[in-house]
Amino acid sequence: MKRKILTTGLGVAIALTGAFGLTACSSDDSSGGSDTAATTSQDVDVAEDLENARAAVSDALAEDDSWGQIMLASDVQAPTVKYGLLVVPYSFSEAASRVQGTVTITDGAYTIDADSAETGKTWQIDQDGTITEVTE
Repeated sequence: MKRKILTTGLGVAIALTGAFGLTACSSDDSSGGSDTAATTSQDVDVAEDLENARAAVSDALAEDDSWGQIMLASDVQAPTVKYGLLVVPYSFSEAASRVQGTVTITDGAYTIDADSAETGKTWQIDQDGTITEVTE
């Protein structure tokens, strides 16, 4: 009986040590395996540009969610169909050097990229409004 308790206790201790070790290793984000790093929008100088672009796409999809691509363009005054795409009005601020022009929608999911004019960093917003930094 003592031997069974001892081996069971030893087995549990080894299992817990192994589980702790795996947990510690799995939370190490320094491996560089991720393409994006989550951040808050207050750290992002192009957050407003991204949020406005997302709103333009979201509003267009609310009207007609059958589009596979939507183009953001400053040369239209109202949503219109050009080049076989739905084109919606959008202009970005001086904080951005670039905002992705054509947004591809797959099963309701999409992302929009923007480059910061000041830092050169690329940021991305998804359909839910989550902003992340794009890293290579």
